[in-house]
Amino acid sequence: MIDHKKIDKIKKKISKEFPEFKGIEPKLIAKAIGPQEAIYKKLSLGAPKEFKSIYRLKFKKTVETVDEIAMERILIVTLNEQGEIIKITQSR
Repeated sequence: MIDHKKIDKIKKKISKEFPEFKGIEPKLIAKAIGPQEAIYKKLSLGAPKEFKSIYRLKFKKTVETVDEIAMERILIVTLNEQGEIIKITQSR
C-alpha cells in the first residue's frame, strides 16, 4: 500500500501541472494485475505466476461550461508499487 507522504507529494505535483484540481481529494483504487496468459500461450512460453499491484488516484471535479452545463472533469493518475507515476489520463 502507498503511504500518505507519497500521495501528498503526488497531489502537490498534480496541483502544479493541473491547477484546476488543486484542493481535490483523490480516491485511491488498488488493483492486482497478472500476466496475460493468452500472449504467453501464443508464444509457447510458460506464463509466470507473478502478480503486480498498481494504484490509481482518481480526481473528480464538476465544472460549468460556457453554455451553463455542468460537466464532470476526471483526472486519473496511475502509480506502480513504489508510488511512481506511470501514466496520467484526463477527460476532455
